[in-house]
Amino acid sequence: MNHDDAPALLRERFVVEIGIRQAWPYVTFADNRDGASPQEVRLYIDSSFTVVPGPAVLDSVEEDDEKLRLLRLAEVLNLTVHDVTVDDDGGLMVSFHDNVNLRVSGHRQLWTTHDVWWFGS
Repeated sequence: MNHDDAPALLRERFVVEIGIRQAWPYVTFADNRDGASPQEVRLYIDSSFTVVPGPAVLDSVEEDDEKLRLLRLAEVLNLTVHDVTVDDDGGLMVSFHDNVNLRVSGHRQLWTTHDVWWFGS
């Protein structure tokens, strides 16, 4: 799957899991619209990202570590995707029905070892 597949792949799916695998934060989306077993796809992130609105607890914290990344991602648990766009620079914007947005930067960071984001299972 490539970046062009993101809108069709994620639209109307809901978030069932967040976590970190090795160094990469991830979000797992499920789709059970056909009534069968949910089909899942995992979005791995290897760049900076934001969740807006973010958890209030992070307003007073400046340090960025794995635990804080999970707190940010926890804001999207159980939400359903409304829209997905991929910017010209490869950035990803996932908008949820509850007016929450996950934005993954399209720019590589010093720690980026893979693509800035990708799909896996």
